[in-house]
Amino acid sequence: MNLTFIEYEPQKVLSAFRQGDFDGLEIIGQADERDFFQRCFQERILNALADTMPSARKKEEVPRWFILAANLSLKLHQENSFLAFERVVRCGGLLSALPPDLATKHLDAKTRQWALACQGFNEKNSYDRATPCDQDTLRKALKDVPAAQWLEWFNGSVQKVFQSYGFFDPEGIFIGDGSYLFVPDNPAYEGSVVLWFDEHNHPVDYEKLSPQERRKAHRERCYKWVSLLHWRGGSYVYGGAVVLPGNAHEVGPFFELVEQFVKTVGKGVIKWLILDRGFIDGERISRCKRQWHIDVVIPMKKKMDIWADAWALAQREPWQELPHTPPPVVPVPPSRPESIRRRETNRQKTLAQNKQAAPPPPADQVHTHTQYCWIGGFTSWTAASVPLSVVCFKDYYADGHHHDWALMTTHPSAGPLRLLGYYRKRPVIEERHRQLKCFYDLSDFRSRDFNAIAAQVVMVLLTYTLRQWQLWKFLEQALADLTPEGLLQQLKLMQQWVVIYLGLAYTQLPVVTFTREAIQLEGAAREKALHKLAALEDALFSPVLNPRPM
Repeated sequence: MNLTFIEYEPQKVLSAFRQGDFDGLEIIGQADERDFFQRCFQERILNALADTMPSARKKEEVPRWFILAANLSLKLHQENSFLAFERVVRCGGLLSALPPDLATKHLDAKTRQWALACQGFNEKNSYDRATPCDQDTLRKALKDVPAAQWLEWFNGSVQKVFQSYGFFDPEGIFIGDGSYLFVPDNPAYEGSVVLWFDEHNHPVDYEKLSPQERRKAHRERCYKWVSLLHWRGGSYVYGGAVVLPGNAHEVGPFFELVEQFVKTVGKGVIKWLILDRGFIDGERISRCKRQWHIDVVIPMKKKMDIWADAWALAQREPWQELPHTPPPVVPVPPSRPESIRRRETNRQKTLAQNKQAAPPPPADQVHTHTQYCWIGGFTSWTAASVPLSVVCFKDYYADGHHHDWALMTTHPSAGPLRLLGYYRKRPVIEERHRQLKCFYDLSDFRSRDFNAIAAQVVMVLLTYTLRQWQLWKFLEQALADLTPEGLLQQLKLMQQWVVIYLGLAYTQLPVVTFTREAIQLEGAAREKALHKLAALEDALFSPVLNPRPM
């Protein structure tokens, strides 16, 4: 295996940069991460989570709260490789939130270079430390714990902590779904299987595909990730997760997640459970209602007997037209700069003009209106032991045809509009899948060991949920839907740094220092601007009082 390390060589890179010789630039920030950990320490939530975190160490020289904090820091930087720990420590804000007697990090006022001093957690070090613990310690702390213990911890003890901190709101809307995690086609990935997928990444039976469909199919080695997501009025909390082989059925494990969640936090937290038709199971849906007082909303399949019964009755019932509701207006965050507001306004004008100039779509694709019919008290589905209510829908199009579909629920009188409103929230879990896999590198597994794979999934979900907690409680809940890149743009970080890369070397400068260097590169003598930038630069050296984690 060939490893490539990027060395911190500030003088070499800065000298080359002043001559215009560099390979790339990157902007990083630490103030937001520092705020994240300061909140976790001040609210004592990090310690509450770490107290029950599993460990395989008989002698724990590095405390669990730091193992957890270090992993959260890696995930905040979208890093799954422990080899990146030293770089994340140097560039990020974790050390700024630690007590000074454990670790300090500051810019030297004379050399304008980073000064790191880490004490460590034992007396065995005879050399200066760059990090409070070695990256291999973090790796072993996760890999040596069985996968089942990581999942049990997240689905049990972590949810108790979430409940004690008010993570679950009174409306009690939860969404369940499964998704595939693709990995390289290497059989060494423990517990993975190879399946065929279509162009939309849906699993298919290759033998039943037509020749044309086979040309679009592709083989993937994969796991299946099943999750329980709480929709918290615009923010999101992961209430449970399980990682399975790709060919495992998700229905049984998902309802086991629901059962464990109820046993952990009690009845009444989950009031509504929104599912896709792949989770249709009459016995388990009935158990949710009968034993746990959870009302399930789920679409019907056309091949079900209850589908035929419902539509036969619907022909004799009155139908109503669904009122047209315009898409909700997304509020503009107060922190959004005026320049970005103007840019977005111009973008919307351009989109509107392009839409007007585009040719009209075919009549069979123009939706005109929707009609619905509510029918309650169904008992004809023998697999279900509780009465069901059904809402039948007809989506009409400009050419006259209509698309028929239906929802069923265990609630006796929720009302069709309320039921439809709940079901329309179901796609938010698919968007979480996309964000976690595309922007948080959820499936970028650096280890083929299943223990490490399960631990990575748990740490990513935990980091994402804690980030959501930081947003809804301390910052702006409107930011909860953003990707990591979009979130960083909106938070207006108090401290940002520009990393300059040159070959296999790099340096990093505060934004104000970089701006001064950039102005000098242009050759313009702007003394007034340089004076103001220098003042801002000096402000970065002010000491920060750090809360000590207890």
